[in-house]
Amino acid sequence: EVPRVNIPETFHAPLHPIVNAISLRLGKDYLAMTPGELIYNGERLIAATSLLLFIASLAVWYVVAWRLFDHRLAVIGTGLLVVCDLLWQFALSGLPQMLMLLLFGLAVLGLVLAAEAKERGSMIGIWLGGSAAMFGFLALAHPLTIWIFLGALIFVAVYFRPRILAVLLVLGIFGIILAPWLARNYSVTGNPAGLALYAALDGVTLSEEGWMRQDNPPLSGLRPGSFRVSLQDNLLGQFNSLFRNLGWSLVAPVFFLSLLHLFKHKVRADLRWCILLMWLGLAGGLLIFSPGESAVSANQLQVLFLPIMIFYGLAMLFVLWARLPIDYPLIRGAFIAMLFLLSAIPMVIQLLPGGKRAFQWPPYVPPFIAVLEQWYEPREIIASDMPWAVGWYANRKSLWLPLTPAALVRAHDYNELGGPISGLYLTPVTGHLKFFSEIVRGEYSEWASFILRSPNLQGFPMQVATALPMDNECIIFSDRARWSAEELTIGEEEEKAEGATDGAAAEEPAAPAAPATE
Repeated sequence: EVPRVNIPETFHAPLHPIVNAISLRLGKDYLAMTPGELIYNGERLIAATSLLLFIASLAVWYVVAWRLFDHRLAVIGTGLLVVCDLLWQFALSGLPQMLMLLLFGLAVLGLVLAAEAKERGSMIGIWLGGSAAMFGFLALAHPLTIWIFLGALIFVAVYFRPRILAVLLVLGIFGIILAPWLARNYSVTGNPAGLALYAALDGVTLSEEGWMRQDNPPLSGLRPGSFRVSLQDNLLGQFNSLFRNLGWSLVAPVFFLSLLHLFKHKVRADLRWCILLMWLGLAGGLLIFSPGESAVSANQLQVLFLPIMIFYGLAMLFVLWARLPIDYPLIRGAFIAMLFLLSAIPMVIQLLPGGKRAFQWPPYVPPFIAVLEQWYEPREIIASDMPWAVGWYANRKSLWLPLTPAALVRAHDYNELGGPISGLYLTPVTGHLKFFSEIVRGEYSEWASFILRSPNLQGFPMQVATALPMDNECIIFSDRARWSAEELTIGEEEEKAEGATDGAAAEEPAAPAAPATE
C-alpha cells in the first residue's frame, strides 16, 4: 500500500540527501521558484554545498600525498586535481561524488596512518577504526562503495597483525554504521537493499527504467544466462571509458605502471596494492551495476580514485625523469607546466564561449515544469517520463510512466496511489527516443501514440491537452484545461486549431512567459 502522506526513500543512500537537506533548510525562505526563473535556488544551494565539499576533499587529499610522498608532489598533484574538468562537473551536478571524494580521502588517510603506526610498532586500532568509520559513511553516501570496502578489507586482513582482530575491528565498525539503514530498508520493503537491488537488472531483458516502471516486476523468469549480455557490456564499457572516467588525466593511468616500481618507502610501496584491490573491487561491482554511459553519472565511481592515482602517477613520472640526463630546472618546470596544460584542456574547452543555456535543454525547462505547481493541488499526482523533475521543480507527487496506459488507468480508477492521477506530462525524455527501435518496438511502445501526439483518449482519464514550451516539445494531458478559463476537449481544440496533430491541442499556455534565452 502506497503511503498517503510521505513516500519513504527506498532507492538512494541517506547521507547525501541529509547533507543537502541541511543547506536547503538554511535557505528554505528562498526556495519558491518564479515563472521566469531559469536556475532554481535549491540547485544553487546544492552546488554551493558540493563546492565546499570539493575544497575540503582537496585539503584531505593534499595531506594524504604529503604523508605518502612530500610537500612538492602534494602541491603539484592537488593542482592537477584543481584543473580537472570532470571534478568540477561533478561538483555542479548535484550527485554525491564530492561528498564521497572527501570520505574516501579520509578513509585512505586512516589506512596510511595505520600503516605508519604499524611500521613504528605503535597502536593501529584508532586509525583502522577511523578508516572503517569513513568507509561506513562512504557506503551511506553510495552503496556501491561497499565493493571498494571489500578490497580494503582484504588488504587489512593480509597486511595488519593480528589479522582476525584487525578484520573484526574494521568489519564491526563498518557494520555498526551501515546496519540502521539496512534495517530500516528491510522494515519498509522487506529487503535490506531496498529498490536499489533492481539497478542490478539494468540490461537484463529490460533497462533499469523498464524494471522500475512496473509495480510487480516478473522476476521469476530470470535465469543466470539472462545476465551474460549485461555483464559483458559492463565489462567492455569500463575498459572503453577508463581514461574518460579518470578525468582524461594523462597522469592517473601511470599509477598502473607504478606497480612495477620498487619504492624504497615501505608504506608508499605497500599502499599501492591496497589501492589496486579497492579499484578491482569497484570494477567487480560495476560488472553487476551498470556504471552508466555518461562520464557524469551516479554510478561513475572511478573518479574517486583520481587523486591517489595522480599522486602515484606523478611519483612514477618524477622517478623516470630523474633517470634522464637532464638536470635543468627550467626544462623540469616546463615538463610540469606541460602536464598542467594537457590536464586542463577539457576545462578550457568547457570555458570557451559556446552559447550554452543556463539549464540543460533538452529535457529540462525549469520554469515550465514549475508552473505545474500552480495548476495542480498537493494531493494530486502527475504521471511523467521524468517524475524526478516534477517533484523537484513543481513540488508535486509524480508517478514514473508505467509500462502501459492500462496500468495508469487502473491506478487512477482504483485510487491505488492515495490520490487522483490528474496529469500526464511528456517531455523529450521520450520524444527524442529512436522512432522504431525505442518508441514503436521498445519499452515505450504502449505509449507510442501519446509520444507521437496522436492518442485515442477514449476511456483515458485525461481528456484535454496542451503543448508546452520549448518548441512545443513537451505536452501535458489533464483531466481539465487547467491552463485556461475554458475547458476544451481534445476534439474541440482540434477543430479550432487547423493543422494540430490528432488528439493533441496546439494551444500555448497563458503563463509563464518564454525564457529570455530562447
